[in-house]
Amino acid sequence: MNSTNRIIVNTLVQYVRSVVYTLLALFSTRFVLEALGHSAYGVYVVIGSVVYMMGFVTQSLATSTQRFLSFSHGLADKGELRKVFTNAMFLHGCVALLIVLAMTVLEPVCMHYLVIPLELASSARFVYFMVVLMVMLTFVTAPVRALFISRENIVYVSIIEMVDAVLKLAGAIVLPFITYDALRLYATILVAITAFNFFAYYIYARWHYDECSGLRFKEITFASVRKLMSFAVWNVYAVGATVVRTQGLSVILNRFMGTLANAGYGIALQVSNAAGFIAVSILNAVNPQLMKAEGAGDRKRMLHLSMIESRYAFLVMALVLLPVIVEMEAILHFWLGDVPEYAVMFCRYLLSAYILDQLTIGLTSVNQAIGRIRNYSLLISTIRLLTLPVAWLCLKVGLPLHSVMWTYLVVEFVIGVIRIPFMKFTAGLPVMEYIRTVIVQTMLPVAGTFVCSLSIMCCVQFPYRFLLTECVSVLVGVALVYLFTLNCAERSWLHEKVKQIRQKL
Repeated sequence: MNSTNRIIVNTLVQYVRSVVYTLLALFSTRFVLEALGHSAYGVYVVIGSVVYMMGFVTQSLATSTQRFLSFSHGLADKGELRKVFTNAMFLHGCVALLIVLAMTVLEPVCMHYLVIPLELASSARFVYFMVVLMVMLTFVTAPVRALFISRENIVYVSIIEMVDAVLKLAGAIVLPFITYDALRLYATILVAITAFNFFAYYIYARWHYDECSGLRFKEITFASVRKLMSFAVWNVYAVGATVVRTQGLSVILNRFMGTLANAGYGIALQVSNAAGFIAVSILNAVNPQLMKAEGAGDRKRMLHLSMIESRYAFLVMALVLLPVIVEMEAILHFWLGDVPEYAVMFCRYLLSAYILDQLTIGLTSVNQAIGRIRNYSLLISTIRLLTLPVAWLCLKVGLPLHSVMWTYLVVEFVIGVIRIPFMKFTAGLPVMEYIRTVIVQTMLPVAGTFVCSLSIMCCVQFPYRFLLTECVSVLVGVALVYLFTLNCAERSWLHEKVKQIRQKL
């Protein structure tokens, strides 16, 4: 299978996974919210926020591992592949132990700082340690999952993630039928599912991939670990800034508004995370090819792939999510029944910020591919962290919650603007081509989708109208993409693929 077809197949598989996972995750949240109640659910959200602020290191190290594995594939060096994976497993294991020890020691401080109802205090401590255990399991799973992504085995990854969603839904459904502390039971179920994910990835990798067939401890060297760490440290700062900003807002809301606001924000994070699976579909499909191109010394192809990544990630997210943003209130009432306060507002702002970020998301992949991430991480991530002090100040002086979320949105816009000239000077990005193909040519379909959604909402009134809004708006957006965004070569390629499918049928 050639690289273009592999990207398409992997993207389609990820889309199917995204739809299944998102639907199951959203249904799971409804059952969990009903079983726990708003206050207990808010407790889980805020405790998870505190612990997962350390879990960002997992994602950072996994991204670093994937980058070096894909880069080694571009070099066609099997010995380097095995060496990178062995040292990555060693590094992840060491960091996992350090974080578990640190969070165990810091538990009294965290629990004292958080505002938790007295009757939930005991359960909250249990949940804290369960989430710490989940972080540890996620750490040791990360390099194995990165191996699958670097080898572009997206199908197996998608299967595991769909099974994960099914198990979480099953766990949520049984919560009301078991006479036990629902909060403790829910945390225990999530730990068991996380352990299942680790074994599912590791056993398959041991059987099918040489670099995972047996860890060779003699290949663990200070130089290799240092090489991974030098890249990962700044990636930790970059990913950490995003996670600390997102979860830090949860802590700030807890201090000023209490656990009920956390429940609304937690619902918004569920929706935002579900939306993120759609964007990751393109990133996981394109990034391995992008990294391999840079490893093979083909900078032009690498930059071209980054523009494809940004263009279609933005289009897919905007066309799917803009109707959701417009119909958010109706969707949440259908989904949850009893909607937590502020949930609609939080959802709209977080999804809008996510769409905006996709316009330049491919440039982050460029930065990772070339390996010069220190200055980029310092600049972009520091700006992102400024959201927290401004949000705290807004609430401190008595401004409404909308001011906090507007700050969130403006920061994402500024970051997107800065990425483009930065990549021009560090990677030779053709700025005018990027603006023309990624930004200008996508605006009309996006604007058309938004206007269509608003028109249906204002002119049509009947139950489940949001289904009509979503379907019609997406179709209008796709038609506009075909007419005004695709170039002649892309249309010809699309026609050829449709013709091949018809012949096979």
